[in-house]
Amino acid sequence: MKKYILVSTLVMGMFGAFASTTQADQKAAKESKKEEYACPMKCEGKKTYSKKGKCPACTMDLKVVKR
Repeated sequence: MKKYILVSTLVMGMFGAFASTTQADQKAAKESKKEEYACPMKCEGKKTYSKKGKCPACTMDLKVVKR
């Protein structure tokens, strides 16, 4: 019975530590994940924008840039 209590306590402690770390990591990822947009034709080279819209040079829709 003592082994059962000890093992269940350890498992619950490990799960709690893992869950809190995961939530913190997810929050940090969301804050640092800011989408950038660029023209798919690369009219302006590597220039990026912070909002969706149209390319000022060719008027194509800007696409999300993958990092």
